[in-house]
Amino acid sequence: MRAPLLPGYVPTQVSTDAPPPLVWKWQRFSTADYFIAGAGGAITLAAAIVRPRMQHSLGGGLWFDESVRNALRADTLPNRYIFRDASDVGLSLMVTWPFAADALTAAWWYRGSREVAQEMALIDLQTLAITGAVQGVTNVLVSRERPYGRNCGSEQLPADAIDCANSGHYRSFFSGHSSFSFTSAALICTHHFKHELLGAPWDALSCAGGYAVATTTATFRVVSDVHYATDIITGALMGTLVGYGVPLLHYSRRASPATTMAGMQLQLVPSAGGVGLLGIF
Repeated sequence: MRAPLLPGYVPTQVSTDAPPPLVWKWQRFSTADYFIAGAGGAITLAAAIVRPRMQHSLGGGLWFDESVRNALRADTLPNRYIFRDASDVGLSLMVTWPFAADALTAAWWYRGSREVAQEMALIDLQTLAITGAVQGVTNVLVSRERPYGRNCGSEQLPADAIDCANSGHYRSFFSGHSSFSFTSAALICTHHFKHELLGAPWDALSCAGGYAVATTTATFRVVSDVHYATDIITGALMGTLVGYGVPLLHYSRRASPATTMAGMQLQLVPSAGGVGLLGIF
């Protein structure tokens, strides 16, 4: 029975604009995945502790390195430190965004799926761990001197300055800021387009924004005279390769015929007449 229409009565409109909850359609993080993530993290940590080898494979700029350095490097040492700090802020934003913004806020809070948020975060963790392992080992083995290293011992940069006194100035190739930032940018793009986390045009804008911050962060490493152009380009290429390769590998592995709907698990099972549908509440 319809309610009588009274003077001044305004029907209540029920909004249907809320996005549907996300559903994880792929295989969950496995024991092997946990092992790979843990091993990558351990190698990353070890590479950060181990000193670069004493014989340095690369010295000075290659190809266009010197011309790019002369064109982009900040004119004074204090300004270079400002850009270095800004690149650190960019890196922090990039490596936390896939977890805090995409997994926790978009997937769990906005789209109502704890499972999708958890799986996304685990993929992010594994991907960044692999990037860190590859970058860290290369960093130690190549042992390339940073661009500012040639100035160590000068009046502007004394030999006992912190940048010159430790082995950190032999960690130029390749850039960790660049590789981690571009890995995160690739993760942002992959998750947003696979799940349509925010819908058009926000998913595309999130992807473009990630690459804008990653590019800026990497460029600031040249402006601050901490890396050569070849360092950040290599880091960007490697970060993009790992950043797309690992999550797409996960998204290529579809789950078993079992699926979960509204708290019930549905699964195809053999039966006398062919195939039956089993529901587990």
